[in-house]
Amino acid sequence: MSLGSTGSVFAGSVGRKVERLVSKIDELSGSLRGEVLSVEEWRSGIDQLLSAVDVQDLMRGIDFDRLAARTGFAELGVSTARINFGPGNHRQLSFLPKLFAVDTGRSIIPHGHANMVSAHLPLAGEFRLRQYDQVSRDEHALIIRPTVDRLIGAGDLSSIGEDDDNVHWFIAEVPSYTFDVIITGLDHEAEHKYEIFNLDIEAAETKSEGLLSVPRMSVPEALKKYG
Repeated sequence: MSLGSTGSVFAGSVGRKVERLVSKIDELSGSLRGEVLSVEEWRSGIDQLLSAVDVQDLMRGIDFDRLAARTGFAELGVSTARINFGPGNHRQLSFLPKLFAVDTGRSIIPHGHANMVSAHLPLAGEFRLRQYDQVSRDEHALIIRPTVDRLIGAGDLSSIGEDDDNVHWFIAEVPSYTFDVIITGLDHEAEHKYEIFNLDIEAAETKSEGLLSVPRMSVPEALKKYG
């Protein structure tokens, strides 16, 4: 993975529309952090909100062409850039907005999460998306259950919960981009602000009731095999 340049403020005549969108995402995410909403309610709210977004307006509003040109593509895995909103690019939000850029045949490697949730709105291109519930984990492997396997394109939102659909894997069929809403540190008592578990899906062992036991991998190993 590589980190793209930080950038982007509201741009053009659609800026106010994007401002309202960001404010609504921030309100939902703040309610999740404040335990006013459950993760399931947050996912439902984000789905309703982002599924109704005009993707072209959002792309214009974040000055997508400029941001994508600065971000480029990684040789393996993805390139990312934080999207900064508001005056002076220093607005404090309850979520982290990012652009992910994934070239043809590259992927957001298969991985699970702890102490974080996220939503992912494709802006351009097409992905094969696979998702799995996280049933349990130890230091060597995750036990997961398949939930999603489909092609997605611009406007097809996906999200992860604490356990439900928590593991995901995006493979770009063509040069593709996503707008991501990321929230970490939901459990203030957890040892880590968040954790990512990279997985060797192709080495999964089938268990009973359709469950898979999937070995964990290091980032270099995962990028070499799946990036």
